[in-house]
Amino acid sequence: MLELNINYIIFFIVTFAVILLVERLEEKVLRTVFFRSYTEEMERAERELNEYYIYSILAIALKDKEAYEGYQSLMSEKYWPFFFRRLMLNTSLYFLLLAPYMLLAHYVLGGIIQNPFSWVLFLAIFYFTARLGFGFIKDAVDAWKEAKKAEKRLENLSEQC
Repeated sequence: MLELNINYIIFFIVTFAVILLVERLEEKVLRTVFFRSYTEEMERAERELNEYYIYSILAIALKDKEAYEGYQSLMSEKYWPFFFRRLMLNTSLYFLLLAPYMLLAHYVLGGIIQNPFSWVLFLAIFYFTARLGFGFIKDAVDAWKEAKKAEKRLENLSEQC
């Protein structure tokens, strides 16, 4: 029984390492000539979103609710198509690159690990979800910090005048 647990632990560690390796490989593939127009378009959209974000932070600092809502509306209009397009391509490419390991695990480790294909799929989805959730939380905290900094800078400027 102990050997079975060690096999699973080793399998999970190797699988997690492969998941991280495939993520790096995906980044390199996306930088190739084949995906150049997609990458440039995503970078342009991200710059626009960052611009709207900065303007909305300034609107918060200036306590201009109308401007803030306007920039939030522009961000929302631009963000969701950007988010889902990026998610669909990145996820598809990621699992396409991970598929050989999934098949290898299924055929090579099928007698040692129960449902290795499913375990790899589960761990990859868990990793993606955790990374995405962490990104959302980090972005929210960063936005709050930036709003506070902008508000303090505005107060300092108004005191100097």
